Amino acid sequence: MKIEIKIEGENIGEILEDMLNILENNKEEVKKILRLLAREAIEVLEEDAILDKGAELYIRLNRAINYRYRKGK
Repeated sequence: MKIEIKIEGENIGEILEDMLNILENNKEEVKKILRLLAREAIEVLEEDAILDKGAELYIRLNRAINYRYRKGK
C-alpha cells in the first residue's frame, strides 16, 4: 500500500493550514492513530529497563529533595 500526501504552499503558514484541514477532516482516523500510539507508548514505558531508569531517577530526586530540606532547616 502506498499513500502519498502532497502539500504545497508559499510559506509555512499555508502548509500548516493545509495539514490542519487534513487532520480536521479525518478526526476519527486521527483518533485511531493517537490511540494506537498511546498504547505503544505505554508498552514502552512498562518495559523493565524504562521502569528501572524511572525508579533510579525517582530515588535520586527524592534524595536530593531530602538533602536540600535537611540543609535548609
